[in-house]
Formats: sequence, C-alpha cells, structure tokens
Amino acid sequence: MPDEIAWVRQIAQGDEGAFAQLFRCYAPRIFRFAMGYLNDPSQAEEVVQETMIAVWKSAKNFHEQSQVSSWVLGIARNKALDRARAREREPKLVREKLDRGVLARATPEQIAQREVQAERVRAALEKLSPEHREVIMLAFYNDLSYSEIAQILGCPEGTVKSRVYYAKEHLRKLLREGGETL
Repeated sequence: MPDEIAWVRQIAQGDEGAFAQLFRCYAPRIFRFAMGYLNDPSQAEEVVQETMIAVWKSAKNFHEQSQVSSWVLGIARNKALDRARAREREPKLVREKLDRGVLARATPEQIAQREVQAERVRAALEKLSPEHREVIMLAFYNDLSYSEIAQILGCPEGTVKSRVYYAKEHLRKLLREGGETL
C-alpha cells in the first residue's frame, strides 16, 4: 500500500513525481466516481483533470485529519456535482447529441438493452430522496466504504448505514414494481 499521506506532503512542496504517483493511483477511481454522477466519459475525464488540479493546488491545506481517499473523492464529488448542475442547465438537444456520440460504438441490440435497463434504474433512482440516491451511488457505483462516505458527506457513519439500508429497500421495491429484480 503506497504512503498516500507522504505523497500529499511531497505534493505540498511541489514534488511532481509524487503528484504523478497520486494521479496514477486515483485517476481511475475518480473517473468511475464521476461516471456515476455524469454517465459521460468525456465529462468524467474533465472531472479527473479538475480534481487533480485542485489536489495539486490545495495539498498544503490537507491536515491529515481524514484519509487521502476521502479528501480526493470529496473534491471529485464537488467537481462532478458542479458539472451535473451545469449539464441540467444545458438545452436537452445538446445533451442528446452528446449521449448519441457515446453510444455510437455499441451494436443496436446492446444500445436498446442498455437503455431499457438504464432507464428503469435511473427512473427508480430518481424516485429516491437526494440523500438516498447519493449514498447508493457512492456505495455501489463507486465502491466506497461507509466510513469513506461519511467523511465525504460530513455525517456520522451510522447515518450512512441507515441511509444505505433504507435506500436499498426502497430501490428494491421500486424495481420489483417495474419488473426488475435486485
């Protein structure tokens, strides 16, 4: 296991090699994390870049009170949410063109099946409260531990556990009603 705290200390002193190591370690995680919010590879890649720039600039402000992963993914969460909010303000036609570009490489059957499944899950997720939707995305789409989620959201771990439990129950019920099983 790399010493991530040492990397952050070195980054705070301007060490580009330590930054490259942290980047290699976190870029794939940030990408998957951002995809959970944005479902757009180019937007997720932008979040990776913006997050790592913010890490470079704010490494000297990291006080080692949390895990490096929680700190980095907290920054990524804010960047992804900013992009998601901006995307909501885009005209629908622009979003549809972007989505078609992403799907251009799949077969028609794959696209249809993926869209049906994604729409059922998306519709069910939209019916969850924002707090429940967020913990589901963090826990299952981004594979974060309850303690990491608690640090990112700034709430007790018990609250995260409770939200995940109730979110799963509600999501299970919604998907059953729609013909899906979870």
